[in-house]
Amino acid sequence: MVAVVLTYGRPAGAIACVRSLLLSTHAPFEIVVVDNGSRPAAVAELEEELRSLAGVELVRVSPNRGYTGGVNAAFAHALGTRAEYVWLLADDVRVDTLAMAALVAALRAEARAGVAAALTMLASDPTRIWFAGGLVARDLLGRARHRGQGEIDTARWAPGPVDFANGSSLFARREVIERVGGMDDDYFTYWEDADWCARAAEAGWRTWFVPGARVWHDVTPDSGDRLDRARIYDARNRMLWLKRHRAHALVPALLATLAALPWWTLTGRGHEAMLQWRGVLAFLRGRRGRMDG
Repeated sequence: MVAVVLTYGRPAGAIACVRSLLLSTHAPFEIVVVDNGSRPAAVAELEEELRSLAGVELVRVSPNRGYTGGVNAAFAHALGTRAEYVWLLADDVRVDTLAMAALVAALRAEARAGVAAALTMLASDPTRIWFAGGLVARDLLGRARHRGQGEIDTARWAPGPVDFANGSSLFARREVIERVGGMDDDYFTYWEDADWCARAAEAGWRTWFVPGARVWHDVTPDSGDRLDRARIYDARNRMLWLKRHRAHALVPALLATLAALPWWTLTGRGHEAMLQWRGVLAFLRGRRGRMDG
């Protein structure tokens, strides 16, 4: 079992994640921190803190490879170990002491489950859910959503199959990573985890929600230009995901999205309509990966 903490520019967050992992009840396990091209000062801080944490390995990737590239570097390193399971974690996540054991137990119990999704709570409000498994709607728009988001945790979400695990805490069998490969750079950001889990499903592996595995995510809401960028990527990548995994739903989703734009504009959501249009247009023009401008 190897836990891989992917970090960029947040050494304090990465160290906090590592410290929470070190309290895990499951044994044995390894911890690797993969730095995705951080500035020298951040790397130096990370190295200094890790010196006091015996057995934690640091892997440096330079230059920064973007999110999907960083994940793929983490996967590649994990496959260089003998670990049966790989736990990919973001540097703004903290884990419960029992989470690792619960994830391992879930995949051992479910023979066709290859990926496991933890119950992710908001670090800013630990009673509220941020993610209880990911679903891609089977309606006209085909949007992805975090089940349970914003709810007070009442233990109503049972273990079972979901469409995807969130990339901030993605637990998988080694053989799934070997079979599926890395995350697709065509997405760059948003929907890349949903795509990876869909590819796993197409290879015969289910994604399993594990409510007994609890983690906390320090979510920073997007705003301003970052929010605009997120909506453009979301619109483009939704179409890309549908094309690849539900091809029959692509044209209806395109038409439904385009038909909704005037309504959004007339109801005071003109800016959102414009961002959706830009994302759809990028998809239609074949723009993939990172989009500048």
